[in-house]
Amino acid sequence: MAAAASSREAWWCLALFLPCLGAAFAVGEGLLGLLGEPSGAQETPSLGLVVLAGAPALLVFTLPALACVHFGRRARRLGQERAMVPVTIAVSVTVAFAGLNLLAYVVQLVVG
Repeated sequence: MAAAASSREAWWCLALFLPCLGAAFAVGEGLLGLLGEPSGAQETPSLGLVVLAGAPALLVFTLPALACVHFGRRARRLGQERAMVPVTIAVSVTVAFAGLNLLAYVVQLVVG
């Protein structure tokens, strides 16, 4: 019973990616604005600004993955092996999000 509930909770954690995506963008853009970078600026922000604004935004976006890993591992420990499917999805989405944002920054640096 507890294994099925934890597995279900892991699946429900995937639904949290949508609101966390909006929150991550709000945090990132808000911090960039507070740090003096105008919204929609043409020039690429410095690496320091990107790290200062990007790290908290990435943390906000990873919250659903962390919750999903917690519940998925609990369900797996209780015998529900297929609970690792939402964990794999959550980790893949998080890594893809971080990778695409990093790639976009590098491309913007190279292209100018």
